[in-house]
Amino acid sequence: MGANRFLVLKIREIIKAAVLFVIVLAVILGLLHIIFGGKDKGKDQAYIPGTYASDIVLDNGTIAVEVKFSKNKIKSVKLKNTSENVPVFYPLFESSAKTLAKQVVENQGVGFSYNSDSPVTNQLILDAVQNSIDKAKVKQ
Repeated sequence: MGANRFLVLKIREIIKAAVLFVIVLAVILGLLHIIFGGKDKGKDQAYIPGTYASDIVLDNGTIAVEVKFSKNKIKSVKLKNTSENVPVFYPLFESSAKTLAKQVVENQGVGFSYNSDSPVTNQLILDAVQNSIDKAKVKQ
């Protein structure tokens, strides 16, 4: 009987040591991750991936400007008509949006100059795109 009791105490000590070792190892790995792994969290990602929309409210309806983002770039810009009247009363929106969408994707932002016969229309579209960019940016 005495021999078995001695062996049980030895196993308890081994189990206690193993549990303590696992806890200490987890704490050390957690500290290393906080110290070295958390510094560049926002550096490798410029945007939160997804599709963000901003509305342009006009007299005869609204137009949604949808901007699609990956982690590091603007993938596309599209116009979504939410009213059937908008293309009839504002025919320049579609052509301006297509031209600006290409430039926004090429330049990865709205900081470019454009030559156009419809500067107000272009500015409305670019403001909506900038609003979507602001929504998608990773906050540091």
